[in-house]
Amino acid sequence: MSSKKTSTFTFRIDKEYEKTLREEAKARKITVNTLANQIFGGYAEWNRYMEKFGIIVLSREAFKNILESLDEKNILNLAIDIAEKAPKEFILFKWKGISSDNVIKFIEMYFDHCGYGTHDKARTGDDITFSVRHELGKKGSIFLKAFLETLIRSTLDKSCNTTVTNNSLVLRFQE
Repeated sequence: MSSKKTSTFTFRIDKEYEKTLREEAKARKITVNTLANQIFGGYAEWNRYMEKFGIIVLSREAFKNILESLDEKNILNLAIDIAEKAPKEFILFKWKGISSDNVIKFIEMYFDHCGYGTHDKARTGDDITFSVRHELGKKGSIFLKAFLETLIRSTLDKSCNTTVTNNSLVLRFQE
């Protein structure tokens, strides 16, 4: 059971949207209420901020193709350039301050909403470990490693220990 408080909110929607939502909820084996809450949560926590930051949607395959067209040096430069600017601005805009918790929330949101892959987080004492599985190939791992290491370094002034394979990486840093 969720510890979050809820409220009742009634509104009208297009009949076709209702049909689609009911079908999707049934396919996911959840209630329409749960699905609607997930949709509203995605908007409230992520999409409304992405609109303000001018984010475009790009398929995973298209992003992989872009990475494949670049050499390793250009991939590293791209990842570092993006990681030094956009995440810090987003974190400050959304949470009004840089902290370990806010950076961790950003990384979780990044993987939950951007489609780069799936992630798992573990916390052992002061150690934070992110495991990432993706379908972007070796160059995707290079990009994500550089992006995440730069993000941690530029926001928290921490170094990382990262293990990389062609379709995954494990990143560790101390909080």
